[in-house]
Amino acid sequence: MSRWPAVFTGLLLLTGCSTTITGSAFPQGNAPQADTPAYKAPADGSGFSTDPLDQPLPLRSETGKAACDWLPLVTEEMKPLGTVSSEAVLSGCQFVLPNNKGAQVHVFGPYNRITQKTSSVEPVQIAGLKGRVYTFDPPPVTFCSVLLDVRAYGALAVDGYDIAGDEVGDRAEHCEIAKKVAEVIAKKFVPLAGGKPWEGVVQEPPADALAKMPGGICEIVKFTHVNYAGISVPRGGGKEGTTPLGPSCSYESKYANAVGSYTTAGVGLAGVPEKPGARVTPGKFGVLPSRTEQTATSCTLSVELQSKQVLTTEFIPVAKDAKDKACESVRVTMAVSVASLISGIS
Repeated sequence: MSRWPAVFTGLLLLTGCSTTITGSAFPQGNAPQADTPAYKAPADGSGFSTDPLDQPLPLRSETGKAACDWLPLVTEEMKPLGTVSSEAVLSGCQFVLPNNKGAQVHVFGPYNRITQKTSSVEPVQIAGLKGRVYTFDPPPVTFCSVLLDVRAYGALAVDGYDIAGDEVGDRAEHCEIAKKVAEVIAKKFVPLAGGKPWEGVVQEPPADALAKMPGGICEIVKFTHVNYAGISVPRGGGKEGTTPLGPSCSYESKYANAVGSYTTAGVGLAGVPEKPGARVTPGKFGVLPSRTEQTATSCTLSVELQSKQVLTTEFIPVAKDAKDKACESVRVTMAVSVASLISGIS
């Protein structure tokens, strides 16, 4: 049975720079303004994650048969669930379970906020990982999904369902199936849950990733990438420009603006000036060195690639309700852009 993952049904799930930045380096001795926004995640798990994205991908953040070559590695762990078979399907890696039940595993987008109408959403903790159990369609649809924040470029998602159809079976049972499979996969492949990432996962873009990406900066930080941050622009809506260090692409909307850029030369993070007055937090983004700069009016995230070139995204709120989401928004944009560089998808 082939299903599109929940993140691609209806509106995009807009999943998740750490919200409350704790760094203390202030360029030119200037502390950030007192009204620098701080984000608070909703209790039901429907919002961005406030934790840093400093972990490796557990599985490949893409679809296709090769992305499911890990399935035989969990044969023993899945036996208690009575696994009948497993295979790669169009939108993920599927397990067939007793009584015609199915569970599909995929790692596509980062843990972001839900903006579309849901039938149900509630917080969940599985193998020590925070996440959500959610459904979009009300009964009689029985499909149920679990999304876990693994603090990587992509979140771990598991869908539970009846193979016979979306309106067959019991939703509560399907939610439990999704939770149980998510626990097995997390414990096997997620470091925060005691697992080890599948060796078939590439964790960072190749050194020549920027040069090989067709279409330039507006394809590296693409209109579909900023959509994860709530910025709705059409194809071709990016405006190319330049910075003193390299090319840039800007996107504008009534909700927020975003700017993507990279350094032409391999100057590293040390070669990119910090924003005056920003609250600066160095760290890791996945396995890449990173720097977050938050001010009262924007949040900027920069990552250093293998080539020592620096890829940067900046989120500039326009609407009032976007201001406290700036760092989370810039982080999910960067996550999608880096994942695309890894997989070579423009």
